[in-house]
Amino acid sequence: MMMRILHYGLGYPPERTGGLVQYVTDLMVEQVKQNHEVAYLFPGRVNIFNSLTEIKKSKMRINNVTSFEIINSLPLAVFGGIKDPEKFQRKVDHAIYNNLLDDFKPDVIHVHSLMGIHKEFFEVAADKEIKIIYTSHDYFGLSPNPTFYFNGKSWDEENDLNFWLNVSQGAIETKKLKLLQLPFYSNIRDIIKKFKKSSFQKEKHYKNIENEAFPLDYRKSFDKLIEYYQSIFNLITLFHFNSRISKTVFEKNLVHPISSYKVLSISNSTILGGTKHIKLDMSKVKKITYIGQYAEFKGFTDFISLAEELKDKDITFEIYGENIDVPLPTNVINKKRFSSQEKKKVFEDTQLLIVPSRWKETFGFLALEALSCEVPCIVSDNLGAKDIVPEVLVFEVDNMIKTLLGYIDNRFEIKFVTRIPSFKIHSEEILKLY
Repeated sequence: MMMRILHYGLGYPPERTGGLVQYVTDLMVEQVKQNHEVAYLFPGRVNIFNSLTEIKKSKMRINNVTSFEIINSLPLAVFGGIKDPEKFQRKVDHAIYNNLLDDFKPDVIHVHSLMGIHKEFFEVAADKEIKIIYTSHDYFGLSPNPTFYFNGKSWDEENDLNFWLNVSQGAIETKKLKLLQLPFYSNIRDIIKKFKKSSFQKEKHYKNIENEAFPLDYRKSFDKLIEYYQSIFNLITLFHFNSRISKTVFEKNLVHPISSYKVLSISNSTILGGTKHIKLDMSKVKKITYIGQYAEFKGFTDFISLAEELKDKDITFEIYGENIDVPLPTNVINKKRFSSQEKKKVFEDTQLLIVPSRWKETFGFLALEALSCEVPCIVSDNLGAKDIVPEVLVFEVDNMIKTLLGYIDNRFEIKFVTRIPSFKIHSEEILKLY
């Protein structure tokens, strides 16, 4: 049965990057192949001369996918934290979204993030009784920080007003966030990164401030913002949790009970489906690899600590991810960033991949991509993708060093077979949710 599907996401590459963007664009391509009518709504340009919010059709970026761009959307808190809470709950005329939905007439709306989108969109969709599916790519809305990670830990079990207020200490001013939506931002993003400090610094930690130290109006504005997002989540028809971890975090932090949900691992078009035979023999591992941001919340500092602990072993460590120089132990090689065309070669050269996430990562394509290429990986119990990894290869986030030492000392060996579905099959599972 042909469906009319409206997706809401953060935009297209190269302006937007990351797993969420890859997933949305890949899913739309696959749905078009299956003869569905697909449209994409996303936060677009900022008009510095006129603050009025409107929706315009933009150029077609994917064949047969109609694009709708929100001019002057709500701010995008992609760097974590909210400095101006009142600007994140600005009201707009319901007619803006009413006209959009009357124009495209979707059978279902698939939402991939709450960043940038107004509450009025959900209210109009609910009034029209259009089914709204929400995929849990991040925690924005439950938290002002999409990762829930702040001051060296995840706050998903201590999510109160004080957390929201304190996260705001490190937030970027809203007027600076608007730079992300300027047309030329993607062109200057890499230039900005080239000027990034060459020495790696641990993420800044802030002194905890009591609620009373913040102005009363500021506290009330955050209270209203928390209620604002909770009321949006209450309008979701079905939650698609991409892991058991994301389901647990949402259940703990939603005020209203979840009426309908499905836990289903996500995928992307690069995944090679089929039966995979994977072997790990620690007695033969001479190289251990980390891929990702050189950031504490990703477990990067833990990986470096592991390398330091094993400096007397006959093992080399390598890191991929950012084109910056970082202080490293002598047994760690910085391979920096690789292109998508080089990814296959990187995996072919990987003997053991470690994914040591400290934030409660909702999924994490890296582990799936590794298994798809028959690369053994050991993952943190904070990684959503642990759902597809044998339990024996999952370590407690604070016990990585102890776990790896145990594997090495005991000459740990494991062989396992896993069946990875193709992206086409995954797309068909999503259609069942619709």
